[in-house]
Amino acid sequence: MTRNQRLWIGFVVLGLGAAVLGFSVARYFRATSVEKPATAASFSLRDLSGKVYTSESFRGKLVLLNFWATWCPPCRREIPLFMEAEKRYRDRGLAIVGISIDSPDAVARYWQEMRINYTLLLADDDAMALMAAYGNPGGVLPYSVLIRPDGTVASAKLGPFAEKELTDLIEAQLPTPQAPSR
Repeated sequence: MTRNQRLWIGFVVLGLGAAVLGFSVARYFRATSVEKPATAASFSLRDLSGKVYTSESFRGKLVLLNFWATWCPPCRREIPLFMEAEKRYRDRGLAIVGISIDSPDAVARYWQEMRINYTLLLADDDAMALMAAYGNPGGVLPYSVLIRPDGTVASAKLGPFAEKELTDLIEAQLPTPQAPSR
């Protein structure tokens, strides 16, 4: 192969990479608004062990439903925040549920690496439809929905959470802890 041919192949590969990156960035910034649904959509998904969870499995809890993937850098950045929130607010009625748009093997490896302490579910073939039902028709990740214990949707967020933003959102929806009686 001549030097000119290698250069042309290099330019083509570089151009394709730039096009893919540009498309991804444009898709992320174009889909900045979501239509928050009034009530939670029904689902039935499996965790890494094969146990089936439904939307009804979490009824009566404040649920932060997070759509994510191991290949999504903003998703990975917010996982430690979710782990801390799960530990901090679990006893006050919060359940964090991650729905991964990824292969089970990749999720299992990442779960072990991070020691994720909240429920992880594996999306099925209807993942895009489920995200659309929750107000994210573009399927942009990360995407989170906060569902009240009665099944109504409190908020929906496209993009990663900042720590204070997540804490403020959860604290606004959870009951105030009672002081111990004497």
